[in-house]
Amino acid sequence: MAKAANRQFLTKIDGISGGWDYWATKSGGEITADSNKVWDGGAINPEVLASPAEVGDLTIARPFDPDRDQPILNQLILMVGQWRTTVSITPTTGDLRAVGVKPRVFSGCLLTGVREPEPDASSGDPADYELTFAVASAS
Repeated sequence: MAKAANRQFLTKIDGISGGWDYWATKSGGEITADSNKVWDGGAINPEVLASPAEVGDLTIARPFDPDRDQPILNQLILMVGQWRTTVSITPTTGDLRAVGVKPRVFSGCLLTGVREPEPDASSGDPADYELTFAVASAS
């Protein structure tokens, strides 16, 4: 099988479509567990203890289209700290068709932040916006 490029993933947030269901970027969502080493008296090697695994916050972004996105942003800003949803990340082939593997699903995602586009009269860079979620679990 060919290697995948970063563009070969479809990111979807349940409950938000607005004319285009997929988002341009995703960061975070790493799954980690803290660990500690414990030595018994006289032991050469420690025993390693771990905390339960946790999922890091997700940040999802896409280019800003005023007609599509401003109504969504107006609603989401009022729902920060209240709205929960599911985010899925689906690997694809080079032509963006889903491959035959299970997508990564982040459940119990609580919207914790909304960053609106940042105006700059001297810039031609694309405007974007991002949503941040605290994640309960991943499968």
